[in-house]
Amino acid sequence: MNCLISSYRGMSAAALIVFLLVLGGGSGLRALGQGAEGTSPPFQLLIVDETQTFGSTIRLQVLASLLNKTKGFELTAKFVRVESSFDDPLQGEEPEQRYDIVLIIPKGVDDGTMRQLWLATRPWVELPEELRSAAEQLKVIANEVFQGAATAVDVTEDLIPAYFAALFMREGWL
Repeated sequence: MNCLISSYRGMSAAALIVFLLVLGGGSGLRALGQGAEGTSPPFQLLIVDETQTFGSTIRLQVLASLLNKTKGFELTAKFVRVESSFDDPLQGEEPEQRYDIVLIIPKGVDDGTMRQLWLATRPWVELPEELRSAAEQLKVIANEVFQGAATAVDVTEDLIPAYFAALFMREGWL
């Protein structure tokens, strides 16, 4: 399981250790609903965390733990610092691989100025049914974890995830 961490200032060392333990506790994640090993590869999920508070970090830890239990994703996390929730959090970085979904947890979730989590994917009509179902499951889990703070939306529901999807496709992340 990959865990890519870069330029996350303000997160306590204890929270980082707890988060890494949660991510490291899995044995690799498999596609949702898979009964047999190796029947299909896991969906590649990149979580981009722009938040800066301990509370948001704990929510992210819970989200990673629950996603680990679904056995639907191979999870990579990237911690970034941005000036605005609308800045491209991956600008100027080279992707190591392509992802099926990029989940952005915006900076504004910390202070309540942003009430959405953004699921960026390729255009919905291009996605296989299994990936659309996995994205829907991801939204359900994220909504439970961030209940009251933010709601997960995808490229079919809002222009912001579509905007980021277009950027990430151009940059090679999706």
